[in-house]
Amino acid sequence: MSETNYYVIEHDRQLSSNGASLQWPERMLQGYDYAAEEEIVYVKSGQPFSSSSILAQYPLLLLSDELSKFIMKLAPEITSKRVVVMNLEQYNQSFYHLMDLPKATCIAPDQALIQSGQVMSIMADLSGLEQEPAFLIPYYRTQLVIVRLELAERLLRAGIYGLNVRPIQITEGDM
Repeated sequence: MSETNYYVIEHDRQLSSNGASLQWPERMLQGYDYAAEEEIVYVKSGQPFSSSSILAQYPLLLLSDELSKFIMKLAPEITSKRVVVMNLEQYNQSFYHLMDLPKATCIAPDQALIQSGQVMSIMADLSGLEQEPAFLIPYYRTQLVIVRLELAERLLRAGIYGLNVRPIQITEGDM
């Protein structure tokens, strides 16, 4: 059996994270299927928001226009919905995508190896995801965005500001 290299793509931890700064419409919180094709999300009053952020992770995963284009180029079957983030205090807007990435099932999350607050090793059921260039592994209150080597290399070559690409060990198992 060949070994597959997996990588986590995440927001650079040295930059501010944006997810908690947003007012999420209730329908979006219900899931991808409930969200409109284009949503408007507002930055909470008095909250910081960096329009250069490549993703927002909590409670929903939003990927920047730039990042989502890389994923959709390798996986055109993945659908997405456009999200406009409006910052009324700074008079600007940013464009993101709520993507319907396939999900793996995390098995035994309490046995994941965590170092410096980052998941380094996890057990997951990856059945049906063998050919997917990108997928999610829900882990407690967050979602790990996992990519295969080809996509990880393209993202690193692109030099997207604020994007961290790091290896992760995934032990495959079934429920």
